[in-house]
Amino acid sequence: MSRKLLLSAVLLCSVPAAAQSTPDWFGVDGFEFVTPATVFRFTDLDLRDPHVFLPITIPPFPTFCSDFTDNVIPTTTVSFNGSIQDSYSADSNPADGVLDASSLLWFRPLRRDGGIARVDNGGADCLAPAPPASCSASATAQPQSYVYASAISGTCLSPLPGTTGTPAYSPAIATPAGPCFVTAARTFSFDNGGTLITLNDAQIAASFVGNPATGLSNGLLRGFLRESDANQIIINNPALPGGSIVLSSLLPGGNGSCSSRNDKDLHNGESGWWFYFNFVAEPVTYLDP
Repeated sequence: MSRKLLLSAVLLCSVPAAAQSTPDWFGVDGFEFVTPATVFRFTDLDLRDPHVFLPITIPPFPTFCSDFTDNVIPTTTVSFNGSIQDSYSADSNPADGVLDASSLLWFRPLRRDGGIARVDNGGADCLAPAPPASCSASATAQPQSYVYASAISGTCLSPLPGTTGTPAYSPAIATPAGPCFVTAARTFSFDNGGTLITLNDAQIAASFVGNPATGLSNGLLRGFLRESDANQIIINNPALPGGSIVLSSLLPGGNGSCSSRNDKDLHNGESGWWFYFNFVAEPVTYLDP
């Protein structure tokens, strides 16, 4: 991730596309470094399930529970998804001329024929303003390599049964369909304003737009946050009461949550929350190999 990443994550992992038989992730032919890569940059990333809630007190009114996933925290201009979008489109340090956050996907090569190939994921330094004219290698983050399966048709990824909130949140969770790609599940940590948050069995998929691909749409990113981890993670932000708060208290069903919902899930015998993000990405000029 870029050195100024705030509330943004590119979790590059997934399960095999439903339209295919299970790919042999350990027997990939031609998994060599392909240059130049086909490169896309995330332009938006939105949490869709669970939502995040915060108790708000504005005297003389009684305390109420505010959903600040898309809506701004009262008396501020801050929302969870708005902070992500701001990080992708703003340059809070004009002296460096680099956007605050840039997460890239390097397809080496890009395949959409049902085959298996390599995709790299990581941060980069992308020139402000957005959309950036070009991106170059980050001085502080190295890309990681993954295997992905492409699909000509069918659904690449969808929410796991029984892991979304009731009633369902709106807007809905995306369901990428072919032509699309999907990568192998893995543990992934992302930087939330200097605090690491770890998602287990993190997965991602998206549909290709155009042929050759001119964008990624209907992106779905998912991963599991253990409750034991959420209880130890402190979120720091001046807009929060006291300037900091335990992450689990923002999530429905978490200790101290003001929400009447309980969105907790079980995964491998552990309590926590499946996180579902929608995303889109656009092509970008990358100046390095």
